[in-house]
Amino acid sequence: MSWIIVALSGYALMAVASVFDKFLLSERRLASPARYAFLVSLMNLPFLVLIPFGIVLFLPSAAAVGIVSGAAFLFSLLALYRAVKQSEVSRAVPIAGAVSVGFMFALSIAVGTSIGRGITFVEVVAIGLLVGGAALLSSGGIGVRGPGFVRYVVLSGALNALSFILLRESYLLSNFVTGFVWSKVGMLLAGLSILLVPSWRKELSSVPKRSSKARPRRSPGTMAAFVATQVFGGSGTILVSYAVSLGSATLVQGMAGAQYGLVFLIASVLSVRFPAVFREHIGHAETVRKLSAIGLIALGIWLSALSGSGTNLL
Repeated sequence: MSWIIVALSGYALMAVASVFDKFLLSERRLASPARYAFLVSLMNLPFLVLIPFGIVLFLPSAAAVGIVSGAAFLFSLLALYRAVKQSEVSRAVPIAGAVSVGFMFALSIAVGTSIGRGITFVEVVAIGLLVGGAALLSSGGIGVRGPGFVRYVVLSGALNALSFILLRESYLLSNFVTGFVWSKVGMLLAGLSILLVPSWRKELSSVPKRSSKARPRRSPGTMAAFVATQVFGGSGTILVSYAVSLGSATLVQGMAGAQYGLVFLIASVLSVRFPAVFREHIGHAETVRKLSAIGLIALGIWLSALSGSGTNLL
């Protein structure tokens, strides 16, 4: 099977998971970003069965780095859920992705500069495209001017990049299973820490806005949708990782922009059926703006991948 098909399938599943996130964060479903992040953290419990299969317990450095990586990833999800809840998913997800890639790319350039490698023209163009695409997406639209939107997407992207960098470092300090399991432990601990913050704990105990008559019918459907979302997201991640093993890691990374285009397409279609949930602007001018911004971000990701600096230096 072609690695291109595998990679596109993985990004398609991740796009579906992102759209489902918006659906589940609606007022008549899970509603609370803190509750959603807490449930996501609990989904990592089954991975602890991997402990007997190759985990190295007596490597404090690998454990610490892996735990911090997992915690950073969960809090990046929490920030993204808050951004998705108050804005259009076709804006929040691509901007957070652009910030994440841009953060890692800028860091790789800084590392390269510190060891005497110059900054190339392609790298400058890539950063410019990522920033320009994110800025274009963040201008105008429903909820974009809501409290903290920009702060949430920037925080989500930065924490996601930090998680990725630390996870790879954990793998280098130990092995794949050790780093993977400790990162899941970090996500669990971060999820439990939500209970320590009064405002987040209040969110966990709040009841979504729906009638008592509808609650028994919708609760099973909501949990089924939640599990399906985790399956889609997890399967997508696995397929993208498998695509890397089949082909070029650089080219697979460069195709990440396809996910954002699919998010926009799926959300736009569903906004016709569920306008109260997705609230996507699908007018001519807004569609051109979003597609142009997503195109800039996709091209920026592609150029950053082709430059190879992130792969070689981080």
